[in-house]
Amino acid sequence: MVSDPNTSGEINEHNVIESELNVGDIFRQYLKYWHWIALSVVVFLTFGYFYSKSQIPKYNVNIKLLIKDKGQSVDKDLLEQLNLYSSDKVLDNEVQILKSDMLMEKVVQALQLQTGYVKEERFLKRTLYKNLPFKIELVKPSKIGYGHKWIASAVDTNQIVFNGKRVPYNHPVETEAGTILVTRETDINNEVSGPVNVYFSTIENVAPRFNGGLNIVAASKESTVLFISMEDESPIRGRDILTELVNEYGRISIEDKNKTLSNTLSFITDRLTAVAAELGDVEKNVAHYKSSNEITDIGTQSGIFLSNVQANDAQLVKIELEFGILKNLEDYLKSANVDQVKLPAMQGVDDPTLLSLVSQLGEALFKRESLLRTTQPKNPIVSSLNDQIKALKITTLQTLQNVRSGLVITRKQLNDQNSKFESLIKGVPSKERGLIDVMREQGIKNTLFTYLLQKREEAAMSLAATVSDSKTIDKAKSSGMFFKPAKNIIYITFFAMGLLLPILIVFLKNAMDSTIKRKGDIEKLTRMPIIAQIGLSEEASPMIVIQRPRSMIAEQIRALRTNLQFIATESKNKVILFTSNISGEGKSFISLNLGASLASTNKKVVVIELDLRKPKFTSTLGLTETAGVSNYLIGQASLQEIIRPFKEQDNLYVITSGTIPPNPAELLLNGKIEELITELKKEFDFIVLDAPPIGLLTDAQILSPYADATFFIVRYNYTLKDHIRLIEELRQKRIFNHPSIVFNSIEKSSNSYGYGYGYGYGYGYYEEPENKNSWLKKWTLNKRK
Repeated sequence: MVSDPNTSGEINEHNVIESELNVGDIFRQYLKYWHWIALSVVVFLTFGYFYSKSQIPKYNVNIKLLIKDKGQSVDKDLLEQLNLYSSDKVLDNEVQILKSDMLMEKVVQALQLQTGYVKEERFLKRTLYKNLPFKIELVKPSKIGYGHKWIASAVDTNQIVFNGKRVPYNHPVETEAGTILVTRETDINNEVSGPVNVYFSTIENVAPRFNGGLNIVAASKESTVLFISMEDESPIRGRDILTELVNEYGRISIEDKNKTLSNTLSFITDRLTAVAAELGDVEKNVAHYKSSNEITDIGTQSGIFLSNVQANDAQLVKIELEFGILKNLEDYLKSANVDQVKLPAMQGVDDPTLLSLVSQLGEALFKRESLLRTTQPKNPIVSSLNDQIKALKITTLQTLQNVRSGLVITRKQLNDQNSKFESLIKGVPSKERGLIDVMREQGIKNTLFTYLLQKREEAAMSLAATVSDSKTIDKAKSSGMFFKPAKNIIYITFFAMGLLLPILIVFLKNAMDSTIKRKGDIEKLTRMPIIAQIGLSEEASPMIVIQRPRSMIAEQIRALRTNLQFIATESKNKVILFTSNISGEGKSFISLNLGASLASTNKKVVVIELDLRKPKFTSTLGLTETAGVSNYLIGQASLQEIIRPFKEQDNLYVITSGTIPPNPAELLLNGKIEELITELKKEFDFIVLDAPPIGLLTDAQILSPYADATFFIVRYNYTLKDHIRLIEELRQKRIFNHPSIVFNSIEKSSNSYGYGYGYGYGYGYYEEPENKNSWLKKWTLNKRK
C-alpha cells in the first residue's frame, strides 16, 4: 500500500534518508562492464609479458665477512654504562665504511666498471662483462661522451667499428664520444657477436649505482659476521665487485694500522742514513791516526779502559736517543692539532707504562678517524672519544715527565762513571790516549748504528706482519638463477592493474555522475513515495500497453494502475497530474499508457495534453490537427469539439493542446481550465493531465489545485539528484496533492531492481538535454537489438 507522504512527519531540507548498502547491487553495477574488464586484463597481461621480457635479469650475489675484535678501550666500561660505545655501534660504523662511495669508487676503478656494455636481443637486454673480445676506455670525453649510447662491434682481430668509425686496437682514436682506447681481450671465451651498446660514465656516477644494490646485515646482535649481498645483471661482475670490495676494505684497515709503524720506520731510516755517514767519517779518523802515529794496536790496560768506556757510552747513546723520542712525543701531546693521527715513533723507549698509554692513545685516535668517515663530529660517540683522547694525552704527558726524570738520573750516573774512566785514561801514554779517544768515538757511532739497524728490522717485520681486522669466511658466490624480474609478481601486478583500472574508471564515472541510478538514490533525498518503477522500453510505438499488452512494461503500467486505488480514495472521479523536472523524462509516455490501461478496465478515461508551448500528441499518436485545449480556453471551441476518441482503445479519449498560444500561463489562469475539468468529471472516471515540467514552467503548479494526485516522473540515468531535492521542497510546501514518484526508463543492466528492460525513447522539449548514455551503452543496446 502506498502511503500519503503529506501525513508523515516533515523533514528538514538537508535531511537525507539512509538506505541499506546492497553489496549485490554494487557487484552488479561493475559486472555489467565485465567484457571491458576482461579486455583490460588481457591487454595488461600482454604488456606484462613484454615488460618481463624487456627487463635485464638480475642475480643475487653474497659474501660473508668476519670483523675481528679490535681490542678493548680503557674507558669501555664507562662508555658501556653511558650506552655510547658498544660492539653493535662499532659494527654499524664498519657497515657504513663498506657502503661508502669512496670504497666503491676504488672498486669501480680497479675493475674498470665505468664503461658498461649491453646487448639487445629483440625484447631482451643483457649486460656483458668479461665475455667481449674488446674493452673500450674513454681517455678524454667530449661534451656528449657521457650519458649517450654508442654502438660498437668487432670486425676482426685488428679493429672494431665504433659508432660507424673503424678503430684499431691499442691506439687512441678521436671519435664523437671523445678520445677512446680499445684493447683486445684474448684470454676470454667470446660469446658475443654483432653490435653492442656502450655507455660511458664517470667513476663518481657509477659507484652510487652499485652501492644502491648493496645490502649488508649482521648475522646476529652478538655476532660480528656480516652478510654482504648485492643485485647485479651479471653474476660474475657481482662476485668480482664483492670480492674487490672486501679486499679494498682490508687494505684500508691495514693502511690505518700501519700509519704509526710507517712513521717509526721512516724516522729510523733517516737516522740510519745520518749515523752511517758519521760512522764512515769516524772510521777514517781512526785509520788516519794509526797510520800517522805508526800504532797498530793499543795495550792491554788501554783496551780494558776502552771497552768499559764504550759500554758506558753505548748506554748514554741509548738514553740520548730516548730523550729525543720523548721530546717528539711531548711536542705531539702539547700540539693543538687534535685531528693529527700519526703518533711519533716509540722505538727505543722501554718503559712499559708509557708504551701502553701511547698504544691506547693510538687506538683511540684510530677509532675516532674511522667514526668520522661515517658520522658527524658532533656525534656523542665522537665527543666521548675526544674526551678519552684528551684524558689519555694528559696521563701520557705526566708519565713521560716521570720517565724523563728517571732518565736524567741515569744519565748523571753514567756521566759520573765516564769522568772516572777519563781520569784513569789520563795515565795512559799520550799516543795510546789519542787512539782511545778516536776509537771511543768510533764505538759510540757503531753502537748507535747497530741499534738503529736492529730497530729498523724489528719495525719492518712488524709492518710486514700487520693483518687486516677482517676475514672472508665465504667467498663471493651466486646461485646462478636470476631472481629479478620475478615473472609471477610482474604478472600478478599487471593482472591487478588490468582489473583495477576499469573498476576505478567506473567508480570515478559513477562518483562524478550526478544522475539518478537506483531507487536508493531517490530514497536518500526525499520522503516522497515511489509508486511504480517502469523499465526502459525497446518498442518504437508509444502505446506499448495496446501494442504489447503482455510485455513487462505493460505489466508495470498495470501495477501503477493498481496502486491508484490507494491514492485519494475519497475522490470518485480522479484527476491525475503528471509532471517532471525537465523534458524527456517520459511524462507523455506514462500518462498515455496509464490512460490506455485504465480504459481497458471499462473505465472512461481522458488524457489532456497541457503542454501548450510544444505539443507532441498529434505527431506521436498520428492524429490530425484539430482544435484543442488552447482553443477551448479562449472560447473558440466547445468541449465536444476538442474531445477525440482513441481508435485503438475503447473508453480512451484524448484532448490535444491545440493552437500554440502566445500566453499559455495566462490562459490557464482565466478560469476556463477549472470549468473544463468540472465538465469532464461529469463524463469520465479518470482525467489524466500531462503538464509541462515544473523545473522550467509554473503550469503544473497552476494545475495542482485541480488534481487529486500528482505523479513526478524521474528517469534513470537522466534526472539529476538536485531535481529530487526540488521535488522534496515541493512536498514539504504541500503545493501538490498526494504527490508520488514514478521511476521511469530503468535499464535492464542497471541494479535499480531485480529485473530490467531495454529500449530508448525521448521527447524533445525546447532545448533537448544532452544524451547521457555512453557509447558503451549504445553499443550494448545495438548488440541486443
